[in-house]
Amino acid sequence: MEKTGTVKNIDFEITPINEADAAIVEAIGTFFLGQSEAEEIDNDIENQICDYLEAFREDIYCVIEYPYVDKFYRDSYYTYFSSKHTTYQRDCIRITLFNSEIKVSDFLHDNSEQLNSKYLGYFVIRPTIGALIGRSVINPAALQSSNFKICISKAVSFIMGIRLETTGFPHSSQDKETILCAETTIWALMEYFSSRYTDYRPALPSQIHSTLKSVIYERQLPSRGLTMDQISFALKEFGFSTRIYSMPPYDEDIFNIIDCYIESGIPLLIGLGLPESVGHVVVGIGKQYSEEYDIADLERSEFTSHGRKKKFIDYTNFPKKIVVQDDNLSPYQVIDLKDPMLHYEDESLKYLQVDSVIVPLYSKIYLEAEVARELFLQILKDDEVGYDYDDEFIFRYFLASSRSFKNHLSHNPAISPELKYNIVSAKMPKFIWCAEIYAANTRVNYESEPVGLVLLDATETKGAGIHSLIFASYSDGSVYKNENKFVHLPYSLEKYTFYSNLK
Repeated sequence: MEKTGTVKNIDFEITPINEADAAIVEAIGTFFLGQSEAEEIDNDIENQICDYLEAFREDIYCVIEYPYVDKFYRDSYYTYFSSKHTTYQRDCIRITLFNSEIKVSDFLHDNSEQLNSKYLGYFVIRPTIGALIGRSVINPAALQSSNFKICISKAVSFIMGIRLETTGFPHSSQDKETILCAETTIWALMEYFSSRYTDYRPALPSQIHSTLKSVIYERQLPSRGLTMDQISFALKEFGFSTRIYSMPPYDEDIFNIIDCYIESGIPLLIGLGLPESVGHVVVGIGKQYSEEYDIADLERSEFTSHGRKKKFIDYTNFPKKIVVQDDNLSPYQVIDLKDPMLHYEDESLKYLQVDSVIVPLYSKIYLEAEVARELFLQILKDDEVGYDYDDEFIFRYFLASSRSFKNHLSHNPAISPELKYNIVSAKMPKFIWCAEIYAANTRVNYESEPVGLVLLDATETKGAGIHSLIFASYSDGSVYKNENKFVHLPYSLEKYTFYSNLK
């Protein structure tokens, strides 16, 4: 354990993770409660810290920093906590994570490159004693187990003047007064999208409450939570073209919709509740793919193509679990959608089930998942632009930005230059729907090569039919739409590889 020992305004302490719980608890006592001995602090505080640290690797080193000005908590402080009779501090404690030992002297020399290679994110401790864990962005590499793929964004921090950058997904626990699960999920989504796209801006708690003033007819603080309609309204006001899916009428099809949008790299809000009542909301951000399955056991779908009935496997039916950010738990929880409360000990909450989903779509995406699926199948069975695949083919579909999709193609040296040129030079909207078709019995993964590729215009609707097609490539050639005509090319699909929005 290393402490700075000169006259200063900010206190820094470096400690290995196995000593961090005691050091953080002592810091809470010293800076928040005015107590110098950790033994005097309530056991609940120690439990909160120990439970949070439990998921981290044993070789992690922590920099404990106080005072830290956290914009997220400061917003709640100035709009609510500062007005209370009980005195609340306005400063927080920040804990920054590194993957191996560091020293204070590392920050005082030109070691920024080395420090960046070790940096794994941060989390904040708020002076709200009953809900200590504040916002965080933590690289999954800091966890003991991170065998999943997620949506990621950049996280930048400055310590002693050194700029540090890593990737992860924003997370925060609720403070139980100004932010509950609804507000934290809205905040996390806006943090993520604003870090990736210039169309969006971060949203602090006061901005979320202000946006909802016109649709909430009672006081907003202390917060009593939000309905899914109110959450959707807020996201719409922040620039999204939101879509709500509910159970019923979608029933278990809602699981396939969740899978498709997460596969598309779109984090979404999953409402958990009992019939007629949503009790909790989490952010679905990724997937844990399973290799332990028999393709023969997977559900088959059926459609009529080229005059005969065919069976195929929808990739959304492949076994997997969903990675979520749950503000009642530590970051990156892995759940089964049919048992979403697996990690809860409270028996009253274990019965909650997936009830609804809010998908925050870009405003110019008019083609939604279930309609895109229908159009892909309509194109495959079309005599002019489709292809007659054998029974049991595997069908994977997802949204992608045309820029990132073309980037994926351009970095694949094995694709023929002629085919590559015709795709990357094709005029496309900002977002496209993509379908990859795999041969029967393919165990689809990141190394798999599809036998078919179809691209649709995401700004179209169901009425466009096969004219939503932008480009398709099969084993016997390719086809693209030029104005209102389809043009056939002799270039077949070879060496194209699995595209992923998740990292």
